Parts: sequence; C-alpha cells; structure tokens
Amino acid sequence: MSKNLPAARQQLALVYELMTISGQPGYQEVTLAESIFTALSDLLELLPDEGVTELLYRLSEGVPAIKVAELYNVLIWSADARGTIDAEEIQQWFYGKQRRRIEIAAQVDLFPSNSMDECERVVGELMKRFPDLDYLLYPLWKEIKAQIKEEKAWSDYRRETFEMPKEMTPDIMKIIRGIKSR
Repeated sequence: MSKNLPAARQQLALVYELMTISGQPGYQEVTLAESIFTALSDLLELLPDEGVTELLYRLSEGVPAIKVAELYNVLIWSADARGTIDAEEIQQWFYGKQRRRIEIAAQVDLFPSNSMDECERVVGELMKRFPDLDYLLYPLWKEIKAQIKEEKAWSDYRRETFEMPKEMTPDIMKIIRGIKSR
C-alpha cells in the first residue's frame, strides 16, 4: 500500500473536488458531479483490502466534515463498494471524544447503535458535551425519538392484535390444563 498512498491521496483529493457544498450550516448539502463515480472507482482500486475507513479518515484531514461524511455514505450504500467501509467502526466514533469524528459520524446515514434507547442516550450525552454540534446532533436526536415512537406504536399494535381472547372457551381451557399438567 505504501507505494499507492501518494496516488490514493491524489485520487481522494480529486473525489473531494467533485463534491460541491451549498447552503448554510445545519442546512448544507453536498452535490456530486457526474464523474465522481468513475473517480471513486479509481480510488477504490488504489486502496487496501482492510483498514479503509481509518485510512480515508486520516487522508481527509482539512476536508470539511460534510464531504467526508458524504464520501462514507456513498461508499457504505454503493453496491460497488460493499464492504469497503466498516459502518460499525463509524458507529463507534459516537462513543469517542474526538469532535471531528463525531461531527463526521453525525452526518453519515447511521445510528450510533441498533438500540434506539442507546442511541437516544448517546446522542443526548453528545449534545451536552458538544453544544456547538447541536445543528447536527439535534436533528439526529429528533429522528431517534421518532423511531422510538414508531417502534412503540408497532409494539402496541402487535400486542393488541395478537392478544389472547378475553373470554376463554372451555375447549381452550382444557388444552391449557393439559399442557400445564404434563
């Protein structure tokens, strides 16, 4: 990899040049040039089989966090780049103390955990620790709260829909007694 590092760094710079940021902080979006996917494909050829998530982070020093996050998003969700980026590694950034990693992770289309309660706890703590990132963390926190509400509604629906009948017939009672007496 060491001989490809300068070429990878140069290709990554080209990829970032093909990204345009527009809008105000908190309302920014990244537009990708049409040729970015060819440039990304060329970049993937220069990268090692393992450790790509951390390597791209290190090679992206000085690049706006929103562009780095967008690069991770494209690589995570692109069929051509499947497995290149370790999404779980990015999720772990939410648990660290490095502001830049948290700033990037908050803009990648991932939650800190598979448990929405854990996500709520982690993002709540980050909002207290990094109030300057509120413009990124608060929308994520709202999305987590909406997800929790949706999960609860679904859970209540299932419980109500598949609840045992209120009136048990004698036949059901016989079956239950038969099972219990075994």
